[in-house]
Amino acid sequence: MAAHPGAPVAPHPTDGASLIALHPEKPEHLAQAALDPWQLWRPVLRRILRNLTSDQITLAAAGCAFYATLSLFPAISTLISIYGLVLDPDTVEPQLDLLRHLLPPSAFTLIGERIHTLAAEPHSSLTLNLIISTTIALWSASAATRSIIAAVNIAYGTTETRGFIRFQMVALGMTLCAICGAVLTLAVMVALPVMINFIPGRLGLAPPPWSIELLVQMGGPMLLLLFVLVACTLLYRLGPNRPAAPWRCVLPGSCAATLIWIVTSVGVSYYIGTIAPYNATYGPLGAVAATMMWFFVTAYVVMLGAELNAGLEAEMEEQTRSAPPP
Repeated sequence: MAAHPGAPVAPHPTDGASLIALHPEKPEHLAQAALDPWQLWRPVLRRILRNLTSDQITLAAAGCAFYATLSLFPAISTLISIYGLVLDPDTVEPQLDLLRHLLPPSAFTLIGERIHTLAAEPHSSLTLNLIISTTIALWSASAATRSIIAAVNIAYGTTETRGFIRFQMVALGMTLCAICGAVLTLAVMVALPVMINFIPGRLGLAPPPWSIELLVQMGGPMLLLLFVLVACTLLYRLGPNRPAAPWRCVLPGSCAATLIWIVTSVGVSYYIGTIAPYNATYGPLGAVAATMMWFFVTAYVVMLGAELNAGLEAEMEEQTRSAPPP
């Protein structure tokens, strides 16, 4: 599945998401459905539990982790190149501390060393690097996007019918949007202390010293959460080969995936760093194995959010269709 992201995937007959594939014409009418939340969520949870065993989620997440690991350094290279055109690349490294507790220690060190190497390059070479890496590295980085789109298709029970060129363009566009979103997030995080000092000064106010530090400490994690939330929302709405679902059928999975991702990332980081250190088990490959495991957990959580959205939309479709006319 992961080796052929555009390959057709047959919907499961018992899968609640298959209702979406059978009736994809007008999902927007679900936005007006007035349904009892208790009668809605109980069957949705049953659908999710059933789909977790029937759908090949584990296999699809493993494929996504493989492609994401291969795409990691090309994506970092493209990100640093674009970021270096706007701000000083050296300002990227201090922002890595936000990921220290989310990534396994060996993976954090591996990524940090690569970012340090790229940030140390002369600024004049970054413009040429942008032309070269955006053409080659962006294509390599889009492999992870193609695999996650195909995995989300499995969660929604849809068959990939988009042409090769259109599918590649969608993946490239989403990859570029994700990188630009990461650049914008980093830029705001770097500019946040300046804005906090500048705005009160322009208003003639003198904020207490502790407020600046508190806002800076809270602003970084909140921006990271917002970036993940927006990325998941756009993936669930635009990624699958189906009409765009109403926002009320997309946001629950996005919010759940974001919160679960934070908890599981911290848990995986703690497990690999203290309970089962991969460096002792895998030796020099410990950092790569830890990175791939983190990507596997991330992909699984993203698919779990897609399963939640698919089950929610399928149940709303079913209850709306069976409801008596007003």
